[in-house]
Amino acid sequence: MSSDIVRKKIIFKGNVQFVGFRFQAKYLADTLGLTGYVENLPDGSVRMEVQGRERTIEDMIICLHQKRPIRIETMEQEYLSLEKKEKGFRYMW
Repeated sequence: MSSDIVRKKIIFKGNVQFVGFRFQAKYLADTLGLTGYVENLPDGSVRMEVQGRERTIEDMIICLHQKRPIRIETMEQEYLSLEKKEKGFRYMW
């Protein structure tokens, strides 16, 4: 893998459940060639683990900010170890 590939855990808070957030995240990740997953958390936030080029992940987040009625108020981000065998981007239930 290229050295500019990263994996991030991002917790999104705001109006992020029941507004198509996971659908939009999967669509964007698939379109941009990112891997990982997205899931709703019991506290109303959404957790995403996403892997790809850092700039591409940033582009995805910019697009999510522009989708209505999604309203991201805060994000907590941390870098994780890369997943070498991961294929695609999926929903977690």
